[in-house]
Amino acid sequence: MTTEECIADLGREGIVRRSTQRAVEDPKIGATRPKSVLARNRPFLLVWSGESISLLGSEISVVALPSLAVLVLGTGAVGVGALMALQWLPFVLLAPIMGVFTDRLRRRPLMQLANVARCVILGSLPLAAVLGHLTLAHLYVAALLKGVFDVVFQLAYQAYIPQVLDRADLVEGNVKTQLSKSIAMTVGRSAGGGLVSLIGAARAVAADAVSYLLGALLLLFIREEEPRPAPAERGLAATVRDIRGSVALTLGNRVLRSLTLTLTFGNMAVSSTLAIIIVYAYQDLHFSAGQLGLALSLGSVPVLIGAALSQRISGRLGMGRTLVLTHALLGLAFALLPAAVLGGKQFAFAVVVVSQSISSFTGPLTNVAVITLIQKATPVQAMGRVNGVALPFVWGANALGPVVGGAVAAMTGNAVAFILAAVLAWAAIGWVFRGAVQQLVDDVPDHLRVAV
Repeated sequence: MTTEECIADLGREGIVRRSTQRAVEDPKIGATRPKSVLARNRPFLLVWSGESISLLGSEISVVALPSLAVLVLGTGAVGVGALMALQWLPFVLLAPIMGVFTDRLRRRPLMQLANVARCVILGSLPLAAVLGHLTLAHLYVAALLKGVFDVVFQLAYQAYIPQVLDRADLVEGNVKTQLSKSIAMTVGRSAGGGLVSLIGAARAVAADAVSYLLGALLLLFIREEEPRPAPAERGLAATVRDIRGSVALTLGNRVLRSLTLTLTFGNMAVSSTLAIIIVYAYQDLHFSAGQLGLALSLGSVPVLIGAALSQRISGRLGMGRTLVLTHALLGLAFALLPAAVLGGKQFAFAVVVVSQSISSFTGPLTNVAVITLIQKATPVQAMGRVNGVALPFVWGANALGPVVGGAVAAMTGNAVAFILAAVLAWAAIGWVFRGAVQQLVDDVPDHLRVAV
């Protein structure tokens, strides 16, 4: 049956939240209780399960692909840097174009195409290695093509989720996706290192290829027919007009503009810190490789806690104020790092773990709030175009952050670079207030949504 209200017990006080969640009768107590979105939504269960498997495989490749370049092909730091950049480049260059086509086509076939293509692309690497024909050029081309289909999949996935979930279920669906990402990040990279040691880098890449194949197969079991998108003009001129319209849709809307820039500044802060914390740990704190690895591993554990609690925290605070909290904490985490040199090695170790823990904890909270608000501000038929404009900002920050952080550290020292990262995180709060996003609780009012 359908209920108009459900009670969400969020601590001692609790709050009453509007919901259209379906509920089931509990025979033991004769009352109704919400039924999990996984239990009642088979399409979401299948697409989420496939994405979870693929995410795990992708995190394995985070270790396996650079290892293949270094251990098998003998490249150095510059070569590995180029390999990583080639995977991010399509997000910056192709996302607006692919966003237009995502809205013109059915999203599930696009996800299937992307998964099969990535399986073939990555599968070609271990095959070439076995045959003795693997080259650095092959690896670079594979990385670039994988990045292209990463863009295709991510845009289709983010546009497909609002099609299969009710509006009231979007938070829960996004929480589950973030939890999968958090688990994959925590487990996948360790597994990747272990697989490289046990079976070699090439075969470890094969594990990622298999994960994409499994994701594609799970999508075949979705029986529900996807609605056909509205007809659109074809040709280069129409595509250019649609791209311009996409920019107007996204950056012309107060909420979407603020969310995009909030995430851009936050990502730039995080990525700039990642670029210098390893150098800082070795040169200034005199960590060994084992101590650094342990500190970063311990600091990554709270990402699971953040993902698990994200729905409860955003429910209590509201999504807008959650974004204020997460970026305030993120800035604090980076501002703590210069203090690590003030004590002995144990003190420095504790500071790094605490800083990384705070940063890890805030990530899923931020992502759930931003993604959900974007979905609730955007009509389903425009999700591809909106995300296509946002992705170059968000992922471009990941590419620009290390450059800026490294340059500042080289000119003024690591401590100043960490303070700059803190300032960037706190500046993201300014965009939250600029768009009055802090006033949004769990939905976006009609007058603030994108009009198509």
